[in-house]
This record gives sequence, C-alpha cells and structure tokens, in this order.
Amino acid sequence: MNSEPDPMMRQPAVAGTFYPAEPDALWSEAESCITRGTSGWRPEGSVPRAIISPHAGYRFSGWLAGAAWRATARGRPSTIVILSPSHAHAFEGVALPSQKGYAMPGFDVMIDRAAANSLVQAGLAHVEDAAHDREHGIETQLAFLHRLHPRAKVVPLVIGNAPQDQVAAAIDHLSALDQPLFVLSSDLSHFLRREAADTKDAETAKLLEISKGTTLTAQHACGATAITGFLASTTGAGLRVTRLAMASSADVTGDTSRTVGYGAWALFDTTDEVIIPRHRQMLLKAARQTLDSFTKRGKPPKLDETSFPQTLRGHGTSFITLQQDGRLRGCIGSLTAHQPLVRDVSDNTVKAASADPRFKPVAAEEVPDLRLKIAVLSPSAPMTFSGESDLLPQLTPHRDGLILRDGAKRGVFLPMVWDSLPDPAEFLTALKVKAGLPKDHWSGTLEIHRFCAESFAEPD
Repeated sequence: MNSEPDPMMRQPAVAGTFYPAEPDALWSEAESCITRGTSGWRPEGSVPRAIISPHAGYRFSGWLAGAAWRATARGRPSTIVILSPSHAHAFEGVALPSQKGYAMPGFDVMIDRAAANSLVQAGLAHVEDAAHDREHGIETQLAFLHRLHPRAKVVPLVIGNAPQDQVAAAIDHLSALDQPLFVLSSDLSHFLRREAADTKDAETAKLLEISKGTTLTAQHACGATAITGFLASTTGAGLRVTRLAMASSADVTGDTSRTVGYGAWALFDTTDEVIIPRHRQMLLKAARQTLDSFTKRGKPPKLDETSFPQTLRGHGTSFITLQQDGRLRGCIGSLTAHQPLVRDVSDNTVKAASADPRFKPVAAEEVPDLRLKIAVLSPSAPMTFSGESDLLPQLTPHRDGLILRDGAKRGVFLPMVWDSLPDPAEFLTALKVKAGLPKDHWSGTLEIHRFCAESFAEPD
C-alpha cells in the first residue's frame, strides 16, 4: 500500500504543536473549542460576512477561535477566504500556495483554484509556496472550517508587504465572484506586560467597534493588514463589528511579564439581527433597574460591566424609548459608539427619564406603568443623491433610520417612525421639521446619513 503523501497536497506545518496531530484528538479539540461556554449549543442569530479569529495554539486561543467560527455555523459558504499575516517569510504582496489543498490530520480541505487563479490573473496575488511553508495563521483555522463547513473550499491568502488598497481590491474581487465567508486571522498585542497589553487590546477593540478599524497598526494586531484591508474594502465598509470574546495568554500561563492578547469578533451587515434573545433580556433588565434606581434614589445603580457577556461590553450605540399607555414619555440616545453598549443603555435610560426637553422628568410612581424599548444602532453611512427626487426612491421604509444635517440644524428618526409615517416623502418632510427646517427645504449642503436599528422591548 502506497502511504507516500500526495505532493499536490500541503502537509501540516504545526500539527502537534499548535493543535493535536492525531485525527480523533484534533476533532475532539475543535469540537470542545466551538462548544466551550455553551450548554447544548445551537446556532443563533444572523450569519456574519466575516470573522476575526485568533491563530495561536489551541491551548491559548482555541476557544476564542471557536467562538468566532461558531458565529458562522448557520451559514453555508461554498468558499471561505482566510487572510493571514506572514510570520516566517518576508515578501511583497499577497501569496497563494501552488497545491490543490491541505492534507490535515484526518481530513482534507481543498483550495478553490478557480478563485485563486482569478486573483492571480487580476494581478492581486501571486503564487509563492515559501510564504505558506511554515505559516500557522491559516492552518490553525482549518479544523474549525472542516467541523462547521466540511464542503467549503478555501482561498488561503498570506499577506506580506502589501498596501491596504491591494488587500481591499483582492477582497472585493473575490466578493464579486461569490459571497464567501472572510476569516481575518489575527492575534492582538504581543509580548507586553499584562497591564500594558490589556490597555492596548482595549484600544484595539474600541477602534474596531467605533468604526475606526482601518487605523489599526501592527502594534494593535499582527493581522492588522488583513483587518484594515477588509474594512477599507467595499465589501467590508460599514459593517457592524460585534465583540465575541477577549483573553490573554496570561490567563493560561499565569505569566504576566510577556503576554499575547487574543480577541474574536463577527462582522455583520447593518440589517442583521445580532443580539440574541438572552442578551436582549439582560439589556432590558439593566435598563429597568436603572430606571427604578434613578427615579427612587436620584442615581443609577452601580454597573458592573464585567458581569455582562463580552458582546454587551463591546462599544455600541443605543436609543432608549419610554412609553406610557402607548404614548411617548421620553426618548434619548447616542448616534455614535463611544462606550460599552450596556453602559450606553444605562446612561441613555437616565437621560430618557430626565433630560428629554419635550417632557417633565419621570416620577417614581410612573415607573411601573412605563414600557421600555431599546434600539441598538448600526454604524451610519452617508447617502449619495442629486436631489430630493433622487433621494426618496433610495429609502426603505421600516428599515432605514436617518440623520439629517444642514449647518447647525440636525434631526434624527429611528426606523420605528415609519410606523406612523410610512410614506418616504412624508417621512423626509417630518424629519426636516424636526430638525427645525421648513417642510420644502433643500440645499446643496444638506447631508443624510442612513443607519439601521435592532429594536426590542418589554412586553406590553
């Protein structure tokens, strides 16, 4: 029997060091990483367009990679594009391997040669096996790919010295061929003392979550070029970045003198529903407790952010609406992410109860009869239009929220306003009036930004 390895299949480079070399052990380890922290887990929510997944040894970051890949479980991608930094080989551009696939312990993952060849023909990547020979950034992802998407092919891209626009162009080229899942393989800070590492990693998370991820550098993340290239691409621009998990090598080793940071994020379309039911209930409970405490004691309860899941500790933008017998009793929120979502919800609950200029402050005796609604906003993006007649057909009722600005005037409508103003022309006219502008106002300096909102509320 011929047991020689197929020369057209890439053999593992880090099996037995970064992950188990035995097939059964690797399968078991990948399964454990995917299911860690869940009980009878099942896929929930929308499917991300991309994930950021760490690539250290499974002992250190396997469970974070599992959390990132678990978010993709409901998807059925035929192609998965993995972008990794080059750790061992210096070169220019973006490199593909020449082989037809990866021969992993117990399974094979085939390369999508048609997509890979298309990149080469477009001048956006080239074949350079040396870039892949000792590279773990892609290989560590393959067990998760096989466990959740066994029929998918891979486009493995190792990034050398490549400008951001080349990486972005490669991503858009592949996105136009199909709708692949993009995996941005990256760890965070490297070899800092724990305190400095935690500070740097918190900065990285904030930049990602407040739509400034294109400014990341290699000091933030070893895979910064993959991340910034994706976020600068047409495919990745404006996506909603949701934190899934963060950790440090010190959590495993206990060594705080030279640590490596890890994080997992999922990147969703702005229209996706990404906050799972139990997390919605946590936010509603936190808002209710804030409302009770503030109206009775004059201050909100002490908020322990660490008691909430990482998804709710990521930076987010919220609006809080108070209703009394179906009528508005207060509504205030944020337009840009600047703090953890759970804190934003708590702060805006206080403001909705006390600082909405249309209403007097809420009294404690009113609270039992009030209903809380929370809207979590996606990043906003500017709309392009030549005039009002060009703008109106671009609006999608019941989906789009709008921010209107003209000089010092500004008005905001959440998507829920469509319930009372279902016609786009009426919606826009009312928004002008809310901004303090005439109904028929139009000017060359008028700006419209569009966003979406994920809304949920207490029962009637």
